[in-house]
Amino acid sequence: MKIFGDEKLAGQATRHIITGGLADLADIGFFNVFLLFIPDVFAKAFSFLVAVCIKYFGNKYWAFKKPETIEIRKEIVIFLLATAVGLAINLLSFSFFVNINTGFSVNLWRQISVIFAMGVTAIWNFLSYKFIVFKK
Repeated sequence: MKIFGDEKLAGQATRHIITGGLADLADIGFFNVFLLFIPDVFAKAFSFLVAVCIKYFGNKYWAFKKPETIEIRKEIVIFLLATAVGLAINLLSFSFFVNINTGFSVNLWRQISVIFAMGVTAIWNFLSYKFIVFKK
């Protein structure tokens, strides 16, 4: 059964999750490096932007298989706008989670908060990329 054109939704979702997972690993790694030099919210913002580059290419060419370059400038602008909303969601989620008193050490809970923020953001990213940015 085909859903949403030639691609099955489950296949797109799986490839999106894998792409996002790789980008999230980069997000975590860069967050920890940046954290050595700048405050946590700024470190999170910069690590998120590194992950954005990975997400654009992975989602465009693999998850949603939209290699067309017609109106690529428009596509990039829409992607960046959707991603900017994702950044806001990511930072708000991170700020929310990191400020919960859990009893964990501050450093451990900060890392867990990064992961939670990525999960919340992943939902927005899939929906906006699927139905807005890379729709066919």
